[in-house]
Amino acid sequence: MYIDLYEKTAHVVYFDDGSSKVVCSLSCATRLIRENQGKTKNVLAADFLTGKLINARDALYIEGSDVPGVMSYTSRIAFRSRTDAEEFQRKHGGRIISFEDALKHQTEE
Repeated sequence: MYIDLYEKTAHVVYFDDGSSKVVCSLSCATRLIRENQGKTKNVLAADFLTGKLINARDALYIEGSDVPGVMSYTSRIAFRSRTDAEEFQRKHGGRIISFEDALKHQTEE
């Protein structure tokens, strides 16, 4: 997979042993977190507007916008600020959820 094609949906999962893995989407990050339960130290997400990495736990996700999902039927994309998320939501639909809810919903899909 060419990760540079997914710079605005990428996630980085950091593990307790100091290693990390860059993946294309929340879907793939969820899989890593689930497979390494209890061994995950931190998760960063790309802000959809800028591509800059932000702490996923502080991010707001838009779920179900008109943006196609990456490795998922339903799109879940991260935003660093509520203002950015709300502006995007007005133009593209979807609903604003937390990282924890995004993980839960991704696992259920």
